[in-house]
Amino acid sequence: MLRAVSICILAFPALALVSAGASAQEDARQWSERELASPYTLSGPWRPGPRLETARAGLAAVVHDGVIYAAGGTGLVEPRNDVEALDPADGVWRARAPLPQGLERFGMAAAHGRIWVAGGYSSESRSEPSAEVWSYDPESDVWQGEPAMPRAKASFSLLHVNGALYAVGGEHGSPGVYRFDLETREWSTLEAPESVGRRGAAAVVLDGAIWIVGGSRDGETSPGVDIFDAESATWTTGPDLPEPRAGHAMAAKNGAIHLLGGRSSDMRRTLRDHLILDPGAREWRTSSSLPGTRTEAAAVALGSEIWLIGGGAGAGFFAPFTSVDSVDVLDRTAR
Repeated sequence: MLRAVSICILAFPALALVSAGASAQEDARQWSERELASPYTLSGPWRPGPRLETARAGLAAVVHDGVIYAAGGTGLVEPRNDVEALDPADGVWRARAPLPQGLERFGMAAAHGRIWVAGGYSSESRSEPSAEVWSYDPESDVWQGEPAMPRAKASFSLLHVNGALYAVGGEHGSPGVYRFDLETREWSTLEAPESVGRRGAAAVVLDGAIWIVGGSRDGETSPGVDIFDAESATWTTGPDLPEPRAGHAMAAKNGAIHLLGGRSSDMRRTLRDHLILDPGAREWRTSSSLPGTRTEAAAVALGSEIWLIGGGAGAGFFAPFTSVDSVDVLDRTAR
């Protein structure tokens, strides 16, 4: 990832796209002083949520004690380090202690009363992925260093299952899964199928199992689904996506997996579809489209709602240059 070269090549079209995006967002602001969050909002089960303070793609988000935390993301020059927290009760994003380093395409999880971040591309490592790990105490608003992963990873997922963190997927790492025991503070490497080493995949925990969906490997985008049972440490496969994709977001709600947006296999289209997998039925179905195209966004489940946060609206390589501050919420009655 040659960030400086990419910026030089894409500077002029990116500026035009950013300008257009800013204009659309300014129009949206005139509809409401606070509540209208998305310049792409349409009718349907999705409703606008409070806008982020800063537009960002390649970010991560988690829920801790009913509060949504959004962190990092792509900046025009280097990864961002700012952290925002939203209590849905008052609908206001508030700044929290920044990440120790700017990060994008990193892993983030909430566990044992703390928020954990790992890997990604950092403002220190530049174009190389990082193995560093930090944890955050929401009560004291302080970050602290933690044991690094066995190897560097970026464009992967970090998930909490049964007292451990699991780093799955990504690039610049072995296809193995890294497991962090939250009691001993030690990492171990678990064997995994070669197919699991995909960048830009999305992963969620459902009924104690980790579902890893889509992503790309060796330049080819995959429709594949791998399932890891953390208790038995065994792997199975799930139903393929209708078409290959990467850069999508996912969340689990009401016993089903929701896949949101992403980019097409040829990297030329950013998608706005919303797919649902009912594990009992073992097939993906199409649901209400997103309010707009979105890739490199974050998604969290809060209660019976799904929040889609930030991301890029432009196609393929233009996503970082068309970052949005949009937040869209799937209505709790939607199926």
